[in-house]
Amino acid sequence: MMTQPPTTVEIRIQLSQQRALLLRRLAEQRGLTEDQVVAQALDILFSLTGLLDEDAEREGWSLLSEASLQRAWGNEADAAYSLGIVP
Repeated sequence: MMTQPPTTVEIRIQLSQQRALLLRRLAEQRGLTEDQVVAQALDILFSLTGLLDEDAEREGWSLLSEASLQRAWGNEADAAYSLGIVP
C-alpha cells in the first residue's frame, strides 16, 4: 500500500524584515527550506502548548484537592491528630 504525502495548505504570514532574514539564514544553515523550519517550529510550539495545558490541569486538580483537605482537616480534633497530638 502506497503512502500518500500529507495534504498541505498554503498560508500567508507576515514577518518583519529581520525575522524573515533570520528565518532564511536558519534554513540555509540547516539545509532546509523556510517552510520546513516553520513546520518544525510549529511542532515544537504545539508540543509545548500540550505540556503547558497538562501543567495547568494538574495545578487545577491540586488546588481542588487542597481545598478538600482543608475542609476535611479543618477542625481541632483532626488538626491535633495530624500534628501527632492525640489525646
